Amino acid sequence: MIENMENEKKNRKVKVIDRRRVGLNDDAPSEEPSLKPSYVEQLESKVSRMETALRSKMEELEDEAARSRERVARDAEKRFEEKADALLLDVLDILETVERAAKLVSQDPTTREGFELLRQSLERFLEKNGLEKISALGEDFDPNMMEALSMAPGPRGKVVEIFQNGYFRGDKLLKPARVVVGSGG
Repeated sequence: MIENMENEKKNRKVKVIDRRRVGLNDDAPSEEPSLKPSYVEQLESKVSRMETALRSKMEELEDEAARSRERVARDAEKRFEEKADALLLDVLDILETVERAAKLVSQDPTTREGFELLRQSLERFLEKNGLEKISALGEDFDPNMMEALSMAPGPRGKVVEIFQNGYFRGDKLLKPARVVVGSGG
């Protein structure tokens, strides 16, 4: 008999009534009601909004950091180019000094040959570093890449003499050629 009672207890279904749903149609599908207090839902909502704002702010900061890295890289490249140009200008000054000295010691062939070797070595160095000499002799005077020091008899507007060679580095004029321009007389 005890066994029978236990079996009946197991087979008997207990009906639980959810007081939150009293008066609602049990057959209609509905969402499970929230068991959380309203202040917890408010806090969760606030946390969700803050997480969204934080993600947005992080994306903005990452974008700004990427732009900053690009700007720093461009500035570093520009400074490097400026330093390289300054160094090459110093080498050009040395080359011009060597050329003037070679003209002064033209009596001694051995010394002249030594200066010529030094001049060629400096010119090779400059060519390796991207410098191109402006070939101005006999060309039309171009104020964008030449500096007229004086005028002399010769074809009008043509370069008749070069005092100092000019140089380009890539598309940039590093040093203008200093020339004498023909006056047409």
